Amino acid sequence: MPADSQNYELWDTNRFLGVWRDVKPDPLYWTDWFQNELLSEDEYIDFEKMPLEGRKLMPFAMPLTRGGAIYEDSGKAFRFKPAYVKAEDQIDPLMPLTRRVGIDSNASQMMPKLSPPQRLDLIRMAITGSHFRAHQRRLNQMACVVLRDGMITLKGPNYPETVVNFGRAANHTITLGAGSRFGDSGVSILDFFQLVIDRMATAEFGGFPTRVTMGGGVWKVMRKDAELKDFLDLNLKQNDRVTLERGLTNGEPVYKVGEFMVGGASGRTIELWVDDSTYIDPNTKLATRYIGNHQMLFKSTPDAVMGYQAFGRIISRRANWAPMRLFPLNWLSNPPEETEYITHQSAPLMAPLNPNATLLANVIAP
Repeated sequence: MPADSQNYELWDTNRFLGVWRDVKPDPLYWTDWFQNELLSEDEYIDFEKMPLEGRKLMPFAMPLTRGGAIYEDSGKAFRFKPAYVKAEDQIDPLMPLTRRVGIDSNASQMMPKLSPPQRLDLIRMAITGSHFRAHQRRLNQMACVVLRDGMITLKGPNYPETVVNFGRAANHTITLGAGSRFGDSGVSILDFFQLVIDRMATAEFGGFPTRVTMGGGVWKVMRKDAELKDFLDLNLKQNDRVTLERGLTNGEPVYKVGEFMVGGASGRTIELWVDDSTYIDPNTKLATRYIGNHQMLFKSTPDAVMGYQAFGRIISRRANWAPMRLFPLNWLSNPPEETEYITHQSAPLMAPLNPNATLLANVIAP
């Protein structure tokens, strides 16, 4: 009796083509404003800021009378303490003996048989790579938050909530209300940019904004703005001062969309960028934006912001209590378990010494 072909097959073949990881590296965009590094052996990081020297005029006086005193100076002291971050993963004794994603059957051709020690080395490499990338991502997140808010709240399951405030001026956070937001009738985006330029340039330890980074929602409004469209008509005089990307963008999480040229033959420009990138918040486990969809962050040059990547002591005798960017440690628990651990720890603080060289604006509805 012939076999029913619907229920029985003589053979079933397949060919495994391989394993591929989705690789989209983090831009680490925000650390560009922190180009100085400090390895501190002390508990606190101190610095002092002196205001702009007073613009006093020399007083008039008769030739044979005494002159008036005009010299005065002052300073303001600041003190901050680095945070502490730590990642730890374990490798139990059975992991080198069981199938691992990305190690086994990851090629179209049969791989040479790996010994348990060889497989263990590959597992160590994978864990170390994930720790390093998480550390870089944490620095980028801290850099963004202190530039965006002028302060940062540090908290975690094993870390008490701590607020580090860098003392940015209160008027360097602007929230536009209904009727005055971008896209509302009669609202001039260029007038708003001029307001921000004037405020940042005259602020104590401020600076001229050379780059604006916005959420994708703000860009969708700006690219359709009638006033900015008029400036794109090259048949009109001096309409080369506004450049906006009117076509398609490249789909990357961070991308440039245009420039505003500043008048007065200064040669200065304000670059326009969009950041739609996210990270996984360890407290909420949710994808979180670096900058809100409704926000714009104005920033001066890295020299004006004077950002420091500061790192404190590693609290470990194996590290000799030395300060360093990231301390790796590979260790075994006591027999009979012999569980292996890989730990990386760091004491970072992203410190913008001149927070008034930044300004945050909430320009559309959240």
